[in-house]
Amino acid sequence: MGMTQGNNPVRVKKQNEVLVKEIIYKYGPISRSQIAERLSLTPPTITTNVNALLKQGLVYETEEEEENPEHAPAGHKTLGRKPVKIDFVENARYVIGAEINKYQIAVCLMNLRGKVAGRKSRTYMRESDDYQTVMATLAGQIDQVIQESQISRDAILGVGVGITGFVDPVRGILKKSAYQNWEDNQKTAEDLERLLSLPVIIENNARMRAVGEELFGNRHHADTFAYLLISYGIACPMYIKDSVHTGESSGAGEIGHVVVDIHGPKCEVCGDFGCLEEMASERAIVKQAKEAMKKGIPTLMNELTESPDDLTMKEILAAEEQGDDLAFEIVGKAIVYLGVELANIINFISPPLVIIDGYLMKVEKNRELILKETKKHLFGVSEGEIEFQFVDFDPYTGARGAGALAIKKYFIEQ
Repeated sequence: MGMTQGNNPVRVKKQNEVLVKEIIYKYGPISRSQIAERLSLTPPTITTNVNALLKQGLVYETEEEEENPEHAPAGHKTLGRKPVKIDFVENARYVIGAEINKYQIAVCLMNLRGKVAGRKSRTYMRESDDYQTVMATLAGQIDQVIQESQISRDAILGVGVGITGFVDPVRGILKKSAYQNWEDNQKTAEDLERLLSLPVIIENNARMRAVGEELFGNRHHADTFAYLLISYGIACPMYIKDSVHTGESSGAGEIGHVVVDIHGPKCEVCGDFGCLEEMASERAIVKQAKEAMKKGIPTLMNELTESPDDLTMKEILAAEEQGDDLAFEIVGKAIVYLGVELANIINFISPPLVIIDGYLMKVEKNRELILKETKKHLFGVSEGEIEFQFVDFDPYTGARGAGALAIKKYFIEQ
């Protein structure tokens, strides 16, 4: 007999399994009674699910000593009962996380708690690289990380891959890439599964970073937040309760091409004028700095690089920190646009938390400036109603976020 809608026993059983794993993952070590209380499920249901996980070697039991001072004789400590708590065996399984962005391919092999067991990055990112070349490069990099880690391939649950562009994670399709020479609607998950012989889930690289923050970040922060990623492009996905918002067209969070100055320059990506990415992305900042250097405007950046064509964000931020007027002017103008748009997002959506990620924010005064500009344009939001957090820059943040996506997909939800 086929499954029916409603409280189908098979469906309910599966839902309970996922809920129990999710609670242990988020709050472990945790007792059976605490799991039951959080989920409003019966103790027998919890016991059945925990026993199944124990049998699979995925969780373990641990005893924590609790003192009961009320009944202890004077001068003595009496230990109360030792409640048994449940937690995951971190190294029972592994996942692979990878990010393809405009700067690099980064790969991490991680255990169930996100601890890195092997990693590798490759900086190449030539616009001329075609889709097949990049996928083959990624697969080879993943194979190399697995081989060097000496972890059995059988212990790897699956692979999460983050890519810039419009990504449909349900169908595993890269609908539109940030690379101009890649064809639309690539079956990326299927292509990589064929190359790797492992399950693969793909997602937009900014949205998967939000997943990584939810799974590996501060477990006490709000479960709904906006995640602003400032990189070669700009995005701001929303994480709402248990999932990141994708949108019907798979473009949710793509704020880089909203227009912030109708008199601004033409965007070389979308073709519109004055979009946020053309005004405030790393690509735009570097482009503006190169143009200024070629015009002969005095700047420390001339001393930090051999020629304007070799200029990167590293030299721009170094010059800014040394008090260079040109670097500060270009970066400061970009941050003003970022602050205005971030205020627009907050005014429209009212998230309780905003997380800001980007190499640009390595400089403390840039953090101060974006907060100042954002707060200047807020409406109806008091100082204490919204929290701002910054992500310390790490070239593997995206890969770890992709690994988090794989943990959710192939471990918690399976």
